[in-house]
Amino acid sequence: MYGVKPPLALRSDKARFRMATMQEGVSLKPYTYLKVGGPARFLVDVKNEADLASAISFAKKQKIPFIVLGAASNIVVADSGFPGLVIRMQMRGIERKENTLRAEAGVPNAVLVARAVAEGLSGLEWAIGIPGTVGGSVRGNAGCFGGEVKGALQTVRVFNTDTGKTAEHDNDFCHFAYRESIFKKHPNFIVVSATFVLRPGDPEVSQRMVRHYTAGRSASQDIGESSAGCMFKNIAWPTSDAQRKHLLYLLPQLAEFTQFPTIPAGFLIDHLGLKGRAIGGVSISKKHGNYMINRGNARAEEVVMLVGLVKEYVHRKYDLHLQEEVQYIGF
Repeated sequence: MYGVKPPLALRSDKARFRMATMQEGVSLKPYTYLKVGGPARFLVDVKNEADLASAISFAKKQKIPFIVLGAASNIVVADSGFPGLVIRMQMRGIERKENTLRAEAGVPNAVLVARAVAEGLSGLEWAIGIPGTVGGSVRGNAGCFGGEVKGALQTVRVFNTDTGKTAEHDNDFCHFAYRESIFKKHPNFIVVSATFVLRPGDPEVSQRMVRHYTAGRSASQDIGESSAGCMFKNIAWPTSDAQRKHLLYLLPQLAEFTQFPTIPAGFLIDHLGLKGRAIGGVSISKKHGNYMINRGNARAEEVVMLVGLVKEYVHRKYDLHLQEEVQYIGF
């Protein structure tokens, strides 16, 4: 498919495409945390808004689909790849103004946290537990250790692929919910940068918090392994008292979560005895039931099969429906 010589119009458009990096038939596997998936028809890195606009224009002229990736920490790419343009956000500027930090979409969360600590600003320490970049975190309203993007974001700069224009929006525009935002429902909105409002802090105290959170992650998660992070969203408690009581009857240990709005998906998977279960080259982590690990030769098809197996077990045992937190590309 990717070895076919492009038509003259496509070659001409590429010649006018002034990106620094435009590649064809590139395997997406090494670009993702999970390390599965086939090739992208085209892949380009964008380092500023002009690059982004050019990339979108190219995709529209060629009438091919496009998708924007950051660190690709929570995606599963199909074995057949993606038949369009993959845009990798490499915008990595950070700027302080009073008690705010404005970070471009491609800034890794760990870099953002480090900058905040160095600037003596507090309120983002929790984000050290989130792999990926600012853009992806805003899109998914990422959260960890009791914090989430919704609570820190002041404004977001958005590129609208329908109009080709960029605009600044407030927190309310994002329609944040648990692991949700307007950006998931409207893929024509692309996060360019985000401004976080913080508070003055003590760098030493912040560093201790970061070390504490990092140690907690290392103890409970497979840091360094090929994984997409949490595969499933946590599950909202049933609204029916009868259903809640039945769940507590089936699994009395759930009582510790009754004061929270959701039930940890990993907790349910742990108690089903599924840790270590494998299909082909992918297995459920032995540390954290909500993590799936690529043992070196996994295929996306095997990941999907294991996801289906877990969802079936949870539904049969608890009459609950798991929803994936990861995004599927090319399926």
